[in-house]
Amino acid sequence: MNKRLIYTFTTQAMLATVYVVLVYAFQFLSFEKIQFRIAELLIIFVFFDKKSIIGLTIGTFVANWLFSPFGILDALVGSLATIIGLVLLIIFNKHKLVALIFPAISNAIIIGLMISILDQIPFVPIAIWVFIGEAVVLYVLGFPMYKVLKDHPFFIETFHQ
Repeated sequence: MNKRLIYTFTTQAMLATVYVVLVYAFQFLSFEKIQFRIAELLIIFVFFDKKSIIGLTIGTFVANWLFSPFGILDALVGSLATIIGLVLLIIFNKHKLVALIFPAISNAIIIGLMISILDQIPFVPIAIWVFIGEAVVLYVLGFPMYKVLKDHPFFIETFHQ
């Protein structure tokens, strides 16, 4: 294995692990109808390295499988929502504030639909709550974190090795 591949593998494993730990630490905010998943602030790492989609998707899958009341179904559906949201984020990467809306939209629609079906509740209110929770985390925590990290030479140097 070359050094770059090992670095990429290790970075994605660490990102997935931090995601799972944050979901575990903030379980009370991460699931159900009203959710503010703090781990979603890690989405901003995709702005620095598109490969972060791997670590975030693995982290989502593992966290949902281990901790979600919906288990493996949430692991699969949540991972799909993550992939769709992050691919759209990458496509609109030039406009950071616009790009951050796509994970919120994909989670609102996909996770909102899953919760609506499984809990037999109306779709629109749950989709709105999921959207608001995701948007709050991304814009109130994630975007300011991005602004700090993008100008931090040590982070940039370390992240782009």
